[in-house]
Amino acid sequence: MRLGLSAETYRWIAFPWMRTDTSKFRATGHYAPYTLSTAPPKLDAFVPDWLLARSVAHGLKVLTCDVGLLGDIVQARAFGQRCTAVGVELLGSVSLDLAAGPDAWDTASSTPDAARFDAEQASSLRTGWIGASEMAIASMAMTLAKAAGISTLSLVHGQPGRAHRYDSSEPVARQLDRMASNASSLVPEAAALELTLALEPHMDFRCVEFVRVIEAVGSSNLRLVFDVANPLSVNEDPLDAVVRAAPYTVATHLRDMRVQALTEIATGAFFHAPIGEGSVPLAEILQVLNDECPNAGQLPCCLKVVTRPEHDVEAWLMASVASVRENHAPYWSD
Repeated sequence: MRLGLSAETYRWIAFPWMRTDTSKFRATGHYAPYTLSTAPPKLDAFVPDWLLARSVAHGLKVLTCDVGLLGDIVQARAFGQRCTAVGVELLGSVSLDLAAGPDAWDTASSTPDAARFDAEQASSLRTGWIGASEMAIASMAMTLAKAAGISTLSLVHGQPGRAHRYDSSEPVARQLDRMASNASSLVPEAAALELTLALEPHMDFRCVEFVRVIEAVGSSNLRLVFDVANPLSVNEDPLDAVVRAAPYTVATHLRDMRVQALTEIATGAFFHAPIGEGSVPLAEILQVLNDECPNAGQLPCCLKVVTRPEHDVEAWLMASVASVRENHAPYWSD
């Protein structure tokens, strides 16, 4: 397995629409960090280059980010070449409403020029992708991924306002059927571009439910990204989840969450934590992935160390990198 970095780790200091040093953020009422161990990218910087430099600084061999950050096709191709030059594999993601109905999915409007990423439209609660249809966004994302030399593109459904398994307006089975239909319509283009698409449970559905979608589509071009902490948020045991997910897993996100089973207001709660300080059974999960995941020796395992905005993300990341390297050393090939 190979350790990597998820761009989401640096969301509060790198993403233009979420940076804590902007007046827009300060107006939200959230606390800003008083101490940062690494300087944010300059406001006019090409953010992927900054993220690549952070990956190299931590000795991480994989970088995953939303392909919308890569700019246009020429920029994406050039950045992919820079990743290759320093020995870092690039993975991509795109935000899609996978449960969209026919009008919003709209296969007739799927040309790449019918969609784009606009950072001015992005926020902490919504994607910057805009387009004539969800399929058009997917097509543009696949085109950018191919240009950048990306082989795996994650499809991220989870976002406030989109359907999820606790949405009482529609049965889960019907949502999953629509996801299977929509995902299946992407497979021919992905196959032509030699891309693997990967569903990513994102605090919206259980892994076992996305596995059903993958099995319904029945294509080797549709697989899964397994986030080791996300099952907790949908009442799914992470070990049960990884057993079902491992045969289809092409990448993982490593992070941790602390579960407080009971609070004084009689509910449970989840808290982000540096890896090794939470409730995720990482050692057991890695063993299952090692035993059951195809090509486990080369499996990308990207640290997605999520903090609240007031925390020093670099300190959390450094602690997390040290934890996975010291406590799970036998799994890493780099």
